Amino acid sequence: MDAIENLKDLSESLKSQSIRETVSRHDLEDVLGQIAMLMSTGIDLPTLAESQTGTKNRPSDIRLVQFCYKALRNACVHCKNNQDIIISLPSILDIVFSTLEKFSQTTNEEEIKTVRCSVQLLGNLVAGHQLNQAKIFQKLLPNIRWLFDQTDELYVSYVCMLLHTCITGNNKHIVELQSSPEFCTVIKYVLDLLHTDPDHDHVRDRDSLPLEWALYLVQDVLSCGDIIESLMHTIGSAQRLTLLDIMLNALEDCDSAVDKLSLHNLVAISDDFKKSCHTILDLSRATGLPPLTEPMAALKELEILITTLANCSQSLKCLQQDTSLLKSCINLLHSVHSIGKEGEGQLGPDGFNAFSSVHKITKKTLASTTSSSNTADGVKRDLIRLVANLVYQHKDNQHLVREMAGIELILDHTSIDERNPYMTQWSVLAIRNLCEGNEENKTFISQLKHQGLANNSKTLTQYGVEADINKDGKVTVKGVPHHSRHCLPHHSTVPTDTAASTPTDTVAPVPTDTANSTPTDTVAPVPTDTANSTPTDTVAPVPTAKDNMKGKGQ
Repeated sequence: MDAIENLKDLSESLKSQSIRETVSRHDLEDVLGQIAMLMSTGIDLPTLAESQTGTKNRPSDIRLVQFCYKALRNACVHCKNNQDIIISLPSILDIVFSTLEKFSQTTNEEEIKTVRCSVQLLGNLVAGHQLNQAKIFQKLLPNIRWLFDQTDELYVSYVCMLLHTCITGNNKHIVELQSSPEFCTVIKYVLDLLHTDPDHDHVRDRDSLPLEWALYLVQDVLSCGDIIESLMHTIGSAQRLTLLDIMLNALEDCDSAVDKLSLHNLVAISDDFKKSCHTILDLSRATGLPPLTEPMAALKELEILITTLANCSQSLKCLQQDTSLLKSCINLLHSVHSIGKEGEGQLGPDGFNAFSSVHKITKKTLASTTSSSNTADGVKRDLIRLVANLVYQHKDNQHLVREMAGIELILDHTSIDERNPYMTQWSVLAIRNLCEGNEENKTFISQLKHQGLANNSKTLTQYGVEADINKDGKVTVKGVPHHSRHCLPHHSTVPTDTAASTPTDTVAPVPTDTANSTPTDTVAPVPTDTANSTPTDTVAPVPTAKDNMKGKGQ
């Protein structure tokens, strides 16, 4: 056991910065030499009887290799000199990759600990060191498929960390990775790790699982190149939802959408939305619903388009040129509005229509609107939001909406709808953008004739307000006596959107998504001690690429 104890002591001592700075090249070469010798002669594992009885009459070769890797790993922490020495050692990368390949599908606990340490060594060699990143990335690329042939999530997380560190901020490396024949297979594997129950969040809880680096790796490959189109045709429906969730989370957590989603990938999302947006209409069915994967994916794509356009003028200009996207939105809004009209008054278990507007809150409608099955909630508002941005200062698109009867369609959505919070405000903004610099649209609106009061005018009476049309054709609003008001049901609530005042004509165009509910922070912060979840004898944490650390902390 002396050999293991000596290596263990060396590994512990290298956690000290002063020791790391004074360790000699000869000592590091000696450690690597022991790994090379053991790997070339074959690994000696304890017998089954020794494992069961705890007999320690001889050292295990795999533990010798394990502590050798720990010593080299710890020597790299915040020490560029040691990074340079270790990467220059003869056959260092061949030896490490030989270890990884030999134990790529192992289930033995000591072997799993060993491959973890070997990947951590590579991670510390590339941390903050661009030359080492280039060398190791070229070694990773042809071996990327079998590097993920391991069921241990911690090990897979370290491989994702290594890839993330090598490609982050390096578009050349990202494109090379995307061009790899095994790339789609690897990304599908990573998405499977991140996927969870489709009835809940589609991205696993990163606070309880060591998968932060898997999330960062997927975000890296989305920021550059054109991979969405090819991925959408190769991944399954569950993986697709997970990928869309990751995109949406990344966009909500950054100031510049183009930094998280390349224009090529954005156009691919737009094209896919145009092909699949009709599936949203399936949400109106009362019974016999097919799996909601396709409609849910289309709704997520719609939200991605809205979020991107609100935060990136470059993306806005790109998608404004695609008139087919605007046509798809107007046609879908027409269909949703028509289906909703057919179902009004039929809310409840006997005749549920997901697109019917809810102007009046009662105990029955409250139960319907708070039901978790209302996946379609907000779809009218979101379509109007997208239209509002696509027509902003774009005269051809403004004309197109008028020609498709879109102006009167949007005007018909200026009433309060509990299922579409802030739809009134977004409709007003859309009309504002449609009229900006467009005399034809202004004239069209001015020539509209009064058709009477909206069918929800009785709702105002419940709150002490009455609307009427005077002899000049103008709408007037006045208070009503208390005794003539309709009493609200005992359990009903005032619509949340009633207090919101209609925006003035100075509403800023292309707003950020402040009107929507606050997005949940589903992207975990950069972990500080990701590798600290390794077994207790592996103390030094793996560095984060975002902190530009040179190695594992102590």
